[in-house]
Amino acid sequence: MDENNAPASLYAFADASTDFGRRHPQWSAVLTRLWQTINMAFTRRQMMSGPIDKFVYFYGNLVAEDFMELFLMAVNGYGFGAMKLLRSMYEHTIVLKYLHEHPEEFDNFFDFDRVQQRKLMYQVFDIFGRDALSPEAIAATESRFEEVKERFTIKSCGVKNCTCTHTRVNHTWSKLDFVAMAKQTGEIGKMLVNAYHVPLRHAHPTVRTMMERLEMHDGHLGFSREFQPKEADDALMTAHNCILVALQVQDEQFNIPGLKSAIENCVRDWALIWSPESLTELEAPIDPRSPT
Repeated sequence: MDENNAPASLYAFADASTDFGRRHPQWSAVLTRLWQTINMAFTRRQMMSGPIDKFVYFYGNLVAEDFMELFLMAVNGYGFGAMKLLRSMYEHTIVLKYLHEHPEEFDNFFDFDRVQQRKLMYQVFDIFGRDALSPEAIAATESRFEEVKERFTIKSCGVKNCTCTHTRVNHTWSKLDFVAMAKQTGEIGKMLVNAYHVPLRHAHPTVRTMMERLEMHDGHLGFSREFQPKEADDALMTAHNCILVALQVQDEQFNIPGLKSAIENCVRDWALIWSPESLTELEAPIDPRSPT
């Protein structure tokens, strides 16, 4: 079939995306500038001299991809779906910023993969039996785990000054839990409720996941299959914030010419879409008589 005569795509929701355009008429221009800034940060000669540089660059790419995935859900009206993606995007953003500011902890983040791979191996054994993997693969996984095991071993009781001798392997690479880590990352850490706790209700099996989709119609309880524009906007607004943080990390790590000013324009664009009143304050002339 001639591609010029190909049928219209059936894989998007025109009503929802049209409604999104009505709610945010400036979005097309804003997304264009944001995409140009993302390209400036990531489509370039890789200025990487060590492991933390590589992590910041490639993990930043991951956050950018998270954003585009979430945007596709939000623009098509799947607000709760966007919320589910927001949870992981926010976690990626926090880890990116935290390790950018604490590069001395990068080895723990990287090497904890050996712990996770061993855990996965035993889950494979539980379902498929030990014969599912070759003896060589099992030995290699165990050997890699043993090389880092001591760094991730903690007391079973979890009490810091306890004298007990029982130990276990920690469930995470950091001595901080995620919430404590987020609180050390500045302003982005203040988004824990909107970006972490609220999306949890949709990412995990909870009664709230079901209840928020129920509606009464003609006296009968039913499941709502309507689009969720409010949730879509909430998720996209927060994700927009996350991608700006990821871009700022790239600028701080690599000092890319022109990126800082491009990010400043993107911050103004964020206000244009989500907080026009703050943009008015931002662009108001400074009165030289006002106190500093």
